[in-house]
Amino acid sequence: MRWFHESIDRLQPVVLGLIAPRAFRHGTTSPSLREHLDAVRLTTLPLTESKRYPLTADTLVGPLACGYRVQLGPRPDLPVLIYHHGIAEMPYDKSFRGIFGWRAIEAHLVALQAPFHSTWWTVGRGLNTVSRFMAMCAVSVTMMEAVRRQFQDYGVSHSLISGLSLGGFLALMHHLHFGTANRYAPLLAGPDIAHTMLETPFGRLLTPEARAQIEHFQSLLDFRQAFQASDTRRVFPLLARYDLDMPYDHLHPCYLDMQVPTVILERGHITGSMAFTALRRHLLLCLEPLRQTATDSALSEETT
Repeated sequence: MRWFHESIDRLQPVVLGLIAPRAFRHGTTSPSLREHLDAVRLTTLPLTESKRYPLTADTLVGPLACGYRVQLGPRPDLPVLIYHHGIAEMPYDKSFRGIFGWRAIEAHLVALQAPFHSTWWTVGRGLNTVSRFMAMCAVSVTMMEAVRRQFQDYGVSHSLISGLSLGGFLALMHHLHFGTANRYAPLLAGPDIAHTMLETPFGRLLTPEARAQIEHFQSLLDFRQAFQASDTRRVFPLLARYDLDMPYDHLHPCYLDMQVPTVILERGHITGSMAFTALRRHLLLCLEPLRQTATDSALSEETT
């Protein structure tokens, strides 16, 4: 069935190209992710009974709206799972709802909403320059850390940061630039998204001028060397063998070189993103040691 999974991956950008304008049509240069991160100013409020937290971040490209949804677990001390969607995922929590359905589990659940991800139209308008794309990424990574700290203030000691596709790449960017979560679970993603933009069917969604900026995109979005220089023991990725957007043959060697255990689905990128049972199983396995630690700590406090 390899042909089926790869055909779906080839078809998706063709369809998107018919309904969405080309990305980066108004600008192909940008400061680095580090520069964008340093410029982001974002403030979260204390957790309440609210499930929706809209935010505005100040960035190098101006104020950007973002936010997140929260499903609190049954105990404050349980770990928090912070999840980021894929690029242009509509609605932004579609894959997360497919995985968890907002059912209560032994953890707090957070679904982040990146800038521009309100409608297809706002995504198309928002990603008209590379700098706006980089600012979006910086806001999401900063939001991951802000939410992690928010839950820390709430009494949570352990966190898992995950995401699908672009969201998985951004989870790894948090690992590289903050590194404060206990575990990371990038789904269908790795530390290089420049390859996705330049060498895969996804490149059809970019302007020819953008695709010609090979070295610039690699300098901005290829973090394989930084990843291999990091402490990868807390990273637990999942890849799809027939993925054409985040190619297995390109990303798996990066994990393999660092002896990072990687779960492999016999799917493509799109069909893998809809394998909700497998994605849920992987995330729950990643959460389990954190949940067990929280439970043991709670039991210990009760007996003292």
